[in-house]
Amino acid sequence: MTANSRTGKGTGLRPQMWKSGPDALRHEQYTQWLRQRAQANYRKEGWDLSFDDFVEIWGQDWCHRGRASEDLCMTRDDYDQPWHKTNVTIVPRHEHVRRSWVVKFARGQTGRKNKRKPLA
Repeated sequence: MTANSRTGKGTGLRPQMWKSGPDALRHEQYTQWLRQRAQANYRKEGWDLSFDDFVEIWGQDWCHRGRASEDLCMTRDDYDQPWHKTNVTIVPRHEHVRRSWVVKFARGQTGRKNKRKPLA
């Protein structure tokens, strides 16, 4: 039996089975929405952002996402509130990092230095 004649697992992508539909861009957005929701859950942050709201918020900026400082990312306006369409903004990554450090400093969470054990 060849790899192409097998059925079931291992047959490759099956867009007709995706929850987000067969559109590859929408599937990528759905995957990222799931990852962001899981990360918020891991950090014990509230999450009240539907997939449709997520797509609407990103709009045409989706292709400008990334990890470089000038790329865009989604951040909360108020870090004490849950992820919600009225509490998120798309900003350049360097702005997000600046905001998060301001919040961490105000909360006394100044980063790794507090986590390191003193040298013996």
